[in-house]
Amino acid sequence: MSIDTPKSSPQEWWRWVALPFATIAGAIIGSVLMGLVLWFGMKMQGGFSEDGWYFRYVMPVISSAIFGYLYSTIAVEVAPRGKIIAGTVMVTILGLIAAISLFISWFAPATPIGEKIQMTVGSMATMVVAILTLVDANGQSARRKLTIQLIRRKNHESCRSL
Repeated sequence: MSIDTPKSSPQEWWRWVALPFATIAGAIIGSVLMGLVLWFGMKMQGGFSEDGWYFRYVMPVISSAIFGYLYSTIAVEVAPRGKIIAGTVMVTILGLIAAISLFISWFAPATPIGEKIQMTVGSMATMVVAILTLVDANGQSARRKLTIQLIRRKNHESCRSL
């Protein structure tokens, strides 16, 4: 078994089944908890209120960005192998769902324009952060493989010198 390409055991098939549920549940729970932390921090400062600009415009964008980060990170970590590909597929599905929901909301006459704009900005924040998280995970994977190759080369050279 190679160090840089770990093989998943046959007992890990359940991780593929859990992948969509874990990404959605984990991202929702994490972003809600972080939203509560942001709300509590806002209340402790005393300078912001629930009807102010920070609570209405900034916190939803931050919560959306946290959702994208957690969604992408959980998708990469839960997959037993092909982590970057699995993360890319899950983020693509998230992007399609976001695009469809934005399309529906922009053509729904009952939705106020402010809500439509907020949904658009939140969806963009979610997707940008999810894609950046995938790029970072890919870079970490490449660095890990390079480090393993360098360690193997060093071990091989030290064995030759003996």
